[in-house]
Amino acid sequence: MSSDRKPLLVELFIPYGIRQEPFRTQLQLVAGNAEKNAYMAALKRELLSWEGELDAYEVQALRLSGGSATVMSPDLLGDLLKTAREILPMEHGAEITVDAQPLTIGTPALTGIAVGRPNRMELMMRAGSNEELQALGCPHTEQHVKNAILFFNRFHMNNYSLTVDLGIPGQTEQSWHNTIHACAIYRPAHIHLQTPDIRDAEGMPDEATRFAWYRHACDFLGGNGYRHYAAGDFCLPQHASRYTLAELEGTERLGLGLGAVTLLDGYLTRNTNNVNIYLANAGDYEKTTAQVYTVDQDYLVGAYVRQRKRAVSGLEQEAFLARFGEELPEAVRTDLNAEVSEGLLEQTETGYRPTERGLFRAL
Repeated sequence: MSSDRKPLLVELFIPYGIRQEPFRTQLQLVAGNAEKNAYMAALKRELLSWEGELDAYEVQALRLSGGSATVMSPDLLGDLLKTAREILPMEHGAEITVDAQPLTIGTPALTGIAVGRPNRMELMMRAGSNEELQALGCPHTEQHVKNAILFFNRFHMNNYSLTVDLGIPGQTEQSWHNTIHACAIYRPAHIHLQTPDIRDAEGMPDEATRFAWYRHACDFLGGNGYRHYAAGDFCLPQHASRYTLAELEGTERLGLGLGAVTLLDGYLTRNTNNVNIYLANAGDYEKTTAQVYTVDQDYLVGAYVRQRKRAVSGLEQEAFLARFGEELPEAVRTDLNAEVSEGLLEQTETGYRPTERGLFRAL
């Protein structure tokens, strides 16, 4: 990164899916091609409105997020990424990730998206059996996951991640092992574990059970060459997600799309969640912004500390001092020490590091 430029993350949020999945926390919309294409046009307009506005920054990582970005027109996805590369101050070798729905991955999808030169895919595997996929309300099957990975290999897209859910109603110790074992057999560059928003659902494993399964995943994946570097994140050597690493550093971010959040130059802004307002006015900051907050040093310190509690390497006092020009505030130390007492953190000679239980809680 150029020494005179600040690092930046960019998220292009795509809320559309094949159908509503009841246990996902992100905004989900289901619509026909006309609305989806209109959304892509609106997202491009919003992107273009930032041309020339980010010269003080350099984009380290960009992500087409939402979990099912590939339900959109592949040609429009490729064009959006191409536009981003042309108008944003991209760092050489910046990570460009696309969230992929297994059911949509094939030659047309990967050919169209390739125009934008993505270099990483996030495949929403979710579970290792058809029964558990059905329990989650997913539209895809085990075979769709296998087919998607075959297409990745055919297109030499070796840098892909598998996202799987820990703690599904009806999940057993054996079925959880089968899921992470399947991940290891596929041998992706990266594996991401998440917990679905179904903690009170009937048949949901309790917290003690889920924690035991998380520890098993850490041991099993570690034994298969995966490095545990953040809560729920495991990678082969040199394949940690640059997007995640930048998040852990509290990097500023530009969020584009419905409900997207931006944190730049001391301001936090949130886009409207009203799809009609967004489709009609994307690119007009005043009409699409729902909330604006001024953030101070205390906010930035709190956000940074929360992120570092997700990192296996933890919070280093020297790094904090270099970033903020001050020692850890006493109030922050008090909160951290309380988490040490709870067994979520351990204090080291140089700072604080999350325990396995702390990382599990941070999922």
